[in-house]
Amino acid sequence: MEPDGISAEQEADLEALEMVRLGDASGAARLFQRWSGPLLRFTGRLLGNAAEAEEVTQDVFLKVIVRAGQYDGRASVASWLFAIAANACRDRLRQGARRQKVSLDSVVEAAGSDIPVDVRLVERQRRASVRRALSHLSDEQREVLVLARYHGLPYAEIARSLSISEGAVKTRIFRAMETLKSVFSEGDPPWNAASH
Repeated sequence: MEPDGISAEQEADLEALEMVRLGDASGAARLFQRWSGPLLRFTGRLLGNAAEAEEVTQDVFLKVIVRAGQYDGRASVASWLFAIAANACRDRLRQGARRQKVSLDSVVEAAGSDIPVDVRLVERQRRASVRRALSHLSDEQREVLVLARYHGLPYAEIARSLSISEGAVKTRIFRAMETLKSVFSEGDPPWNAASH
């Protein structure tokens, strides 16, 4: 951390956003390079559809270009991006009225060719179990759990990003964990969300 409490990565995000505000497209490219992967995984987990996740992720960056002047600095740039993505996912789910169970086999996951086949198979099965379990959560629970556990955002940042209280974040995560425990106790192998 820097002396003023902002990490080098956060400073780079702020600089890139300022470039976008000033009309420099390379700022948007820097933000896209840094955040498109995490946002794609986030939107994929919320929407359960790779094609829609890609569309929403692209829309997030279009909105960043259009709304760069609306960033108020109350949350990190990352939190702001995830908030835009969460709102876009909610809108997409409302519009779609056809809610698919989360089937995320097509969401891009990093796979190294140097990893033995049996290890990749076990990992793929574990991810499938996690996806099935996540499909049992409400949209609100899945949203906060993914932001906290997969993207490492602190509860205060999640609360600001989603315009809810920290207590609501904690409650949603608690309920999500209870749901996941019950799902895994019904047959799926044990899994610890805190480690993923």
